[in-house]
Amino acid sequence: MDGKIHILIIDDDKYFRLALKNLLEDEAIFTEAESEAQAIDYLKTNFFDMALIDMDIDGPRSGLDILRLTKQKRIHSIMLSSCSDDEKIEEAYTQGCDHFLAKVHYKEHLTPYVHKYKKSLFGDTSESFFKEKFLTQDFELKNKVKEICEISLKGKTVLITGETGVGKSLVGELLHSQNYGDSAPFVHLNCSEIAENLLESEFFGHKKGAFTGALEDKIGKLELANGGTLFLDEIATMSLGMQKKLLKAIETKSFYPLGSNKEVKVDFTLITATCEDLFAKISKDEFRKDFFFRISGINLHIPPLRERKEDIPLLIKAFLSNSPRRVIVKEEVIDLLKNHTWLGNIRELKKSVENLCNKNKGIITSEDLNLDNQLGASSSEDNYLTSEQKDFIANHGLRSFIKNIEQQTISETLNKHQGKITHAIKELRISSSAFYRIFDTIKSTT
Repeated sequence: MDGKIHILIIDDDKYFRLALKNLLEDEAIFTEAESEAQAIDYLKTNFFDMALIDMDIDGPRSGLDILRLTKQKRIHSIMLSSCSDDEKIEEAYTQGCDHFLAKVHYKEHLTPYVHKYKKSLFGDTSESFFKEKFLTQDFELKNKVKEICEISLKGKTVLITGETGVGKSLVGELLHSQNYGDSAPFVHLNCSEIAENLLESEFFGHKKGAFTGALEDKIGKLELANGGTLFLDEIATMSLGMQKKLLKAIETKSFYPLGSNKEVKVDFTLITATCEDLFAKISKDEFRKDFFFRISGINLHIPPLRERKEDIPLLIKAFLSNSPRRVIVKEEVIDLLKNHTWLGNIRELKKSVENLCNKNKGIITSEDLNLDNQLGASSSEDNYLTSEQKDFIANHGLRSFIKNIEQQTISETLNKHQGKITHAIKELRISSSAFYRIFDTIKSTT
């Protein structure tokens, strides 16, 4: 939505008109009217997409007279007023105003509203999203996402759940785009990739010298997201202590950077995501109940790919079209892929299609497909984990199992590269923050 709409601002206060123009400069081209007569003149001779009307521009009812004309010309009309008279507000809606906004709240609520109106004019972004970025034929899922897109999310919270690789981050970006477009920041943080002792600094920032290694001031993610969206992925990996600190910051919309006595005020839309069962974690006292209720204002669950089998041929076709090498995948192969477990979901499917395209064959048949070796052991639960590993998970839990695997893999890879961290990170294909999160745990236990 790069185009701008034409807005007629009708208000006798030139400073307020200037404030509106500064606020909406990325969204619109403006014409200003400082009286009822001037507004009517413009409306009779010009085209406008929207009118922002001062309820009492030339008197107690002058705004309503202008409103009648804007509705005759089918112009989207927003009344802006300090009026709190219920009868006048009801009359404005009766006359056809599309939105009635108290002037004192215009900074917080006008931009998202105008952006949503632009979206209705220039096309539904969510439709193109499901055609280009998130391919699915799941009617219920698409409707749920579109329903959330219609809500003004400013200052609200959204919780997205679903297994790893289902596209939670993509949906988070869509929800931000639908509410803010490119006019506000979208700040993404994966909580699992940051060491616990560094997470507080990532959230709140710090002043130089606040702790060992704080060589310069740092702005935290909460401050960077001010006026936009903060997307926190893998929220369930956060400690109970960190949840408590973040909960307080979200509720008060304020915090203190580490090493600072100056309070920072923030206001953002919070979107969180997790692949874990938060109810199970709450029952085990591993996740705060009050934090859960704070982040779960609007909930969306994305089903795994194995529950959306009809999406698999659609995705395979899209991945094949993106490959520079053209190959033919026979229908028998598609059928086998549709019945694969896909524990890694869309991410795993994409990698598997890339592997098929890299084969030295132009036509891929079932003989070329070894699900256990080519795609990974997830096609067979019996081959994916040994009986000893299953017993360990049953006795100690999945998180302990994953933690042990991470630590063992880091240690063995470091030994392989004679302790050269950069080489180990490159081979493991993880971020440096994820490496040090695991490495710090290893050091603390030795």
